[in-house]
Amino acid sequence: MAGSTKNTFCIQYWKVGEAHNPKVLKRINKNGVPISTTLFSEVYFYKDGPEAFADCRLLMERGYDVKIRKCNYLDNNLFWLI
Repeated sequence: MAGSTKNTFCIQYWKVGEAHNPKVLKRINKNGVPISTTLFSEVYFYKDGPEAFADCRLLMERGYDVKIRKCNYLDNNLFWLI
């Protein structure tokens, strides 16, 4: 779904207690480890908040805090979050 113009929501996550180091979800590996990205084309997009809840729950069960954010294209394959 990455790069979709219709799906604009993403998950921002960080280890509990490390809110100063947030990341944006690219994918979750089979072993449950989240992989982050800094490129718009690699962001894993959801159509809305409820669609993202299952992945949010998985991350929270593994010791992460999460926030569902709206992801917008900036320039040069970068993004900014609302």
